[in-house]
Amino acid sequence: MKKFFVSLIVLAFTTSVSAQFLSSKPENYAVGAENYIDFIPIAPIQIKSNVTSATSNNQIVTQSALELSMDKQSVLNFIPNESMETTIQRFNADGTVSYLYSGRSLKKGTYRLIIDYNKYIIQSIEGEGTDSCVGYAKIGVGLRIVANVNALKNNIDISSLVALGKAAANGSISGSVGYEVLGIESKEITAIIPINSEITSSINQVFLQAIGVVKGKIYDADTRLYPQVIAIKHTGCDIKTITKNLIGQYGTVTN
Repeated sequence: MKKFFVSLIVLAFTTSVSAQFLSSKPENYAVGAENYIDFIPIAPIQIKSNVTSATSNNQIVTQSALELSMDKQSVLNFIPNESMETTIQRFNADGTVSYLYSGRSLKKGTYRLIIDYNKYIIQSIEGEGTDSCVGYAKIGVGLRIVANVNALKNNIDISSLVALGKAAANGSISGSVGYEVLGIESKEITAIIPINSEITSSINQVFLQAIGVVKGKIYDADTRLYPQVIAIKHTGCDIKTITKNLIGQYGTVTN
């Protein structure tokens, strides 16, 4: 319990520091992953450790993630939060990746815009010994849109899908967009989600339609939900350590 409250204090502190820090930086300020203080989207990781949630019968049960998925209300009780988050990456000439806190006033180059709609819970990531550090895992389900962007001009805006559509319409960018369904099994969602395509001026409308379908189907009786680790956040540790601790904590089968 003590570790839980310490984690909450650290998370609140880093959120406050983030807001103060960014207020003094330019719109196109970028940092490496080791200095990025927001959540970083990752490829979904299956949870093999046991989780605790309230069932549809209002019982507190500790069970595997697969057992959890058999009871829709248990899953919804486990992931009570809901958000839409945007992450912007810049691919540098030296092969490194930088993270931007704003998508405005960007120069020519290659970027990736990731927008996540999620129902989720945030849990701490903890290691032991020399690898001990506090991090956070976002566990949930949802829809992810990934836009790979080639900026053909300077001073462009890709801070949102609306801005991205306008930039595509006036020829300032080119690129492709794809969609990922995270931890949701539904024939209806599979049928309606767009396939990968070029970025066009209608990208925002298409995404909003997809979001509407996902939000509606999450609560359908025939939809199965499988919460997975979909993003991580560090509080000063290097990414390799956080990832190692993440796999150790959530990727290990517990009896």
